[in-house]
Amino acid sequence: MIYHREDSIQAIREEEQQAERLAQQSVEAARVFAASSVSLSDDQALAMPELFPMWEDVLAAGNKLAEGSVLRDGETLYRVVQAGGVTPQENQPPHGEGMLAVYRPIETEHAGTQEDPIPWVYGMDCRAGQYFSYEGHVYRVAEGGDMIPCVWAPGTPGLWQWELVS
Repeated sequence: MIYHREDSIQAIREEEQQAERLAQQSVEAARVFAASSVSLSDDQALAMPELFPMWEDVLAAGNKLAEGSVLRDGETLYRVVQAGGVTPQENQPPHGEGMLAVYRPIETEHAGTQEDPIPWVYGMDCRAGQYFSYEGHVYRVAEGGDMIPCVWAPGTPGLWQWELVS
């Protein structure tokens, strides 16, 4: 009888190991898909941020990123917007100054309404009528004031595009 019990325990262990291998392979397959996809929407990308490659990893790989690719730089997702793609360079990270023609931050978790303003991030696209939060205040982008990409923080003196709401 013990012989059969040991067989049962061994069979259960083998099933658990197989399930774990399958789970690991599924995650890896999802990462490969996410890293190579250029057609995911911003909402889809934000629903699975952990699947996208880190900036450090794409930099180390040295491979060209296609236009539309998504990557993570810290906690922020960025999309490659440069026509023809880009080969990552150490001195040109997505969050770096002057890189908005190459990478844009992705943020669509907020509605952009006065009740649910978007936390402003340097370089994001700010369109007329949207609301953004910044340093404890809410701002609205003025009519005709699209800033694509936006390099001026809400509340910048003399900038008519930002209207202080509260």
